Amino acid sequence: MTAIVLNDYRELLRLTPDMLTTIGMEPETAKQIFIELLRRDTEAGDEFARACQFESPYGESWIHQARGDRPYLSLDLAHEIFEPDRLRSLLADVVLSASAMIPYDYRAFAAEQLAELGPGECLADLQRVAEETQPLPVRSLSTKLRTRSDGIDHLFEIPQSVDGRLRLLMDASAAKTRETRALLARRIVQGAGTLSMGPAADALRGALVAPDAEKLIVKDVGTSFVSPADYLIVWDQELAASAPTSDPLTLAEILRICLMSPEFKLPDLRVRPVLLGFYRSALRISGRSIIGLSGGVFYVEHGADASPSYFYMGRDAVIGKGCTIDGVGGAILQQGSFLGGGFMPILIHTHKHIRNAGEPGVAERKRVQPAVFVAMAGARLPMTAIGIFETADFTRSETPYEGILAIAPTKQGVET
Repeated sequence: MTAIVLNDYRELLRLTPDMLTTIGMEPETAKQIFIELLRRDTEAGDEFARACQFESPYGESWIHQARGDRPYLSLDLAHEIFEPDRLRSLLADVVLSASAMIPYDYRAFAAEQLAELGPGECLADLQRVAEETQPLPVRSLSTKLRTRSDGIDHLFEIPQSVDGRLRLLMDASAAKTRETRALLARRIVQGAGTLSMGPAADALRGALVAPDAEKLIVKDVGTSFVSPADYLIVWDQELAASAPTSDPLTLAEILRICLMSPEFKLPDLRVRPVLLGFYRSALRISGRSIIGLSGGVFYVEHGADASPSYFYMGRDAVIGKGCTIDGVGGAILQQGSFLGGGFMPILIHTHKHIRNAGEPGVAERKRVQPAVFVAMAGARLPMTAIGIFETADFTRSETPYEGILAIAPTKQGVET
């Protein structure tokens, strides 16, 4: 293995951090070896640029790990090996790439660095992307009233084939990636002072917000080119249609398909990258974060309401095997936090159902008290915490687990 690493930059770039450890090589050593190979073969620079866009087979490469307090070694390495024009081109390619595999925080760091460097000849492409992308549609109340329901969940068409379901996720990922490209391009063109821009104001009407939660996001993500509002997930965004003649499905519906369909629970070489690209684009999970097998995020509307809420998953955070997070009240997982695992069923419930005396049982499905679940950096919700974690029970008291807390959000400035 060592001989291959020393002589083939492709093999070197595709090694994961664990593989480097196995062969006894430090990341700094690997970096120096790559720089030496680059001096002998200029094509290594092109392959490195592919790796910086998380192209297969480099998506899990050691170059994407942290370097001290720096979030990504790859971006630092690009500054070391490329002259300004080539660096500017690489950063623009990362920001404007149509790939769903590039994590949102990675794009944002690249956008911040490109703005500092100056967009130069890339300005025209940035302006074009910023101007041509239209806001994604959001399901209207009138459409919801026409949508079939069984009284609890509304019913929607699911593609019958695995290929059809994969296509649905890829179409949704492409739509959200276009939104992200335009958002970051506008911030570069117009300056970081425009961070308030995100989804259209109408789409965020009724969002569940919390200043304390926003502070946690800003502190954790670490780039001025990200706004907390970027992680207010519009669950009612219409992203893709299950068939040419069907109405578009919302993000909430597609997330439920991910949890209900068996193929998305397997570590399949064809399926898992599509699922990861969907999570990275639609939920904007950060680099190196992991959603385990049979784990996931879902949102189920309560009545006609689907309020946007925070979902933030920092670098190296993990939603373990079999752990699911309800997105109704919102969830913030800071860097290195770990929730459950081992296929032990854990539900992070982010709202509590409310039923008044004398009401039928179904009434509590339509009236809820939301709460933002928070896992601080490095916190662990152990596998022994099986069953349900009722976040709303802890908005006024400490949880049994260190680093796990709950925040009561407000809805458009009104106490919930």
